[in-house]
Amino acid sequence: MNEQIWTTFKTVAELGAISRAARRLNLSTSAVSQQVTQLEQYYHCPLFLRTGHGVTLTEAGEMLYRYVLSLLNTVAESKRQIEHLHQGTSLTVSVGASFTVAEYLLPEILPHYGQEASIRLSLTMANSQAIMDQVIHQEISVGLIEATLTHPAAIVRPFWSDRLAVVVGRSHPFGQRSIITVEELVAEPMILREPGSGTRMVLETSLSAVGLGLESLNICMTLGTTQAIKAMVSAGVGISVLSPLVISAEESSRFHLLSVEGLDFQRNFSVVHPEEMSSAAEHFVETIVRWPWQGTLMREDAR
Repeated sequence: MNEQIWTTFKTVAELGAISRAARRLNLSTSAVSQQVTQLEQYYHCPLFLRTGHGVTLTEAGEMLYRYVLSLLNTVAESKRQIEHLHQGTSLTVSVGASFTVAEYLLPEILPHYGQEASIRLSLTMANSQAIMDQVIHQEISVGLIEATLTHPAAIVRPFWSDRLAVVVGRSHPFGQRSIITVEELVAEPMILREPGSGTRMVLETSLSAVGLGLESLNICMTLGTTQAIKAMVSAGVGISVLSPLVISAEESSRFHLLSVEGLDFQRNFSVVHPEEMSSAAEHFVETIVRWPWQGTLMREDAR
């Protein structure tokens, strides 16, 4: 069987509908159906359950899906390696990182990692959910996220723990407080990151633990970057919940950090990747997991 039929099966499995898969693959619906039927005839069993809302994998389909991911990863890696062999170029690892990780953690390691001339990094930035999606769809080799996300097609390995804090401007009434109540938190104008952001997910999970949701907050603004949120908090537009990592020593005079009684904002930063990786990607993952993040960040805080 050719590569196209495996790609079709994978796409149908992930999108849950033959029609959506056909649009994604730029094929006709009948062509996609025929390829699925061909696979089911080959394995002598149904791979999908058909419903009025789409399709879902059967137990056999789930098993085949794992093998197909490995197969397609191997094919893609073989193409890359042979291309490098013919072109004589250095190996490139495509990395996706959430904004906080890319802006505040990776600068610690990339100067050292870049000393290995045989391996180059291609870095993209997006929120945690988008990075996970890119790993699942093999658009990048490795993802670095700040949210608790899982998927059967990805391995998730935590590499550092972080605890968010409520961030207010120095002149805010909370500016001299070390802790506030949940009632005080929900009454304040709140500035949040966009849906899919790891920071937003942690806040949502913490509120859920005490029976509240994001709708309980007085959300006055949703912004796509941490820098924009800090500018609004500094201007007195509202307060936010952010990682202490995003407040530099130079900015500490403008902001005050505090906790919320009864809410735990702890989270893990994680590296996510498919089971099958190139040797260059494996090396990058091991570097991230074994890097002494805690010691490095403590030295930063001491400045």
